[in-house]
Amino acid sequence: MKYSDQNLFKAQNKHISMNSPPELSPFSVSIHASIEEIDRSQWDSLVNNRLFHTAIWMKLLEVSLQEHVTPLYIAVEKENQLMGAGVCYYTTEKKFGYPIPVINCTYPLSEDMALFTRSPDDGEVFSVLVESLETIASEKKTWALLITKSPAGLYGEILKEKGYHHLHLIPTTYLDITWDTFQDYLKSLPRKAKKNIRHTLNQGRRKGLQIVHSQDLSDIEHLYELFSAAMDRHGHTHLIPCTLEVFQNFARYVSDYTYVARCYRGDDLLGYWMYFFDGNIASLAISGIDKTYSKEYNTYFNICYDTIREMIERGCERAWFGITTYEVKRRIGCTVKPTAASVKIRNPLLNELVEPVVTLRNYQLKKTYGE
Repeated sequence: MKYSDQNLFKAQNKHISMNSPPELSPFSVSIHASIEEIDRSQWDSLVNNRLFHTAIWMKLLEVSLQEHVTPLYIAVEKENQLMGAGVCYYTTEKKFGYPIPVINCTYPLSEDMALFTRSPDDGEVFSVLVESLETIASEKKTWALLITKSPAGLYGEILKEKGYHHLHLIPTTYLDITWDTFQDYLKSLPRKAKKNIRHTLNQGRRKGLQIVHSQDLSDIEHLYELFSAAMDRHGHTHLIPCTLEVFQNFARYVSDYTYVARCYRGDDLLGYWMYFFDGNIASLAISGIDKTYSKEYNTYFNICYDTIREMIERGCERAWFGITTYEVKRRIGCTVKPTAASVKIRNPLLNELVEPVVTLRNYQLKKTYGE
């Protein structure tokens, strides 16, 4: 697909058009510096109103990002109807001490790819989205492109044809909730798991633990401190970092969907899980535990089990539990789901050399996690 010769980035904060000659394509493609430049109702309809993809969530991230991270939004239209869309971030990543400019196409905290088409398996629109990413990468002179939560099937084949490598990532986990009560859930578990959960909950009650679920975000700075400490302990990083400003903007933009399960002993906050719930799907990707008391009171497990109870009572259909602690999550009934990214080095020679590295990493992850 050929685009017009105009410089895509000559006006950093303006609507930028990438209209194709009409004889080549029925689509009009534009790149935007702000989500507010795209019709909100059309965007939300395209992403099926899923919280982590909605315009309000995009705006939350947009105003919270660090200075070196620039969001860019792709809109693919046909007859003024949004047929496809996506978001990517121009940023730098340090490799061997050197900053490398990259394009990350990702939805933070989401388990879906950040490229959407109105119709399932619309290869034509998906190809336009990927070509738009590559145009952005060329204009920004980046070294690499990364598309997280990369799909298999038709879209995966299209990415492969365009020179992307399928890179396995650490798997995520989820729990499909099919029970009417917490007792029904316990009955569905193997005897040993059921016994362990009941023992932990009873022990927590005897030690005076109290789990409180609320939408109170008045202590958001303390919650961030616990979260940041946990990330540092485990060495985890996000492609788009969850900074204090991101936490503060949860209250400003998505307070109606944000809940916190706090574990107290008296007035002491031992730990918490923050979850986002839009009526059907919950994501429990953010947590923080005070390590001073965590082993003595089994804080993590008490919050985990009580949150499952809360999800059941709220009528949640699926709860995402994120990465790590797979043995625990399998014990509570979670399914481990493989995840992958598509990566492409813009230098053709280097891109070919990446293939054996990707193959080795994929083998190592499969061996470790049994994917």
